[in-house]
Amino acid sequence: MTSTVQSLMEAGTAVISDVFDKMGYVPPVLDNSLVAIPGPGVRFAGPAYTITGESHSWSGKGDRAKLAAIDAMAPGVVPVWAGNDIRGVCCFGDLLAEAMKARGCAGVVVDGGVRDLAYLKSLELPMMVRYRTPAQAIGRWRVSDSQVPIRLRGALEDWVEVKPGDTVVADDDGVIILPVELVNKIETQVMAWAEKDSRAREDIRHGTPLLEALDKYGHL
Repeated sequence: MTSTVQSLMEAGTAVISDVFDKMGYVPPVLDNSLVAIPGPGVRFAGPAYTITGESHSWSGKGDRAKLAAIDAMAPGVVPVWAGNDIRGVCCFGDLLAEAMKARGCAGVVVDGGVRDLAYLKSLELPMMVRYRTPAQAIGRWRVSDSQVPIRLRGALEDWVEVKPGDTVVADDDGVIILPVELVNKIETQVMAWAEKDSRAREDIRHGTPLLEALDKYGHL
């Protein structure tokens, strides 16, 4: 994990979102219905490795494009799965999740379904997913491309674009995407904002009135 990614993960999605607001951008927060696996306390960050797919009736023993995409993942990436019109079926289950863990993925974001939930909870590979289902994707949904710009459902806007290499940060508050062209500028401001928040928190803990803290720090 690079120092930039580590700093952004430690600062958290809430601080990053505030910085986007300060810079005049709509925070690229993913839909808040995403659920953490294994549960509360999930936190991960890394460069996006994008996968997109489509609902499609087909026959075959396996989705070779999906398997090839996973085989190509490098350590530290966050696979981001765009299910698009996927309904009721999973993008992957225990075996492919195990493969992503073996390749050193930092975490996984799935705008779609997963299965084998009990196993996934024991895997120590943190995930943010839309739903769980017992139904497999074979014959119903397949990967159409990887490492291309994709769209996932957003919280503040209908869609959030994710490009290969964008930084993904996930924690208990949700998932936010930092475009690769803005990440260095955002990191600088995130560090300053987080430091200011820490000072404000300490003042409030010692009894500083909230209005006084607002005047001192400019935000609460």
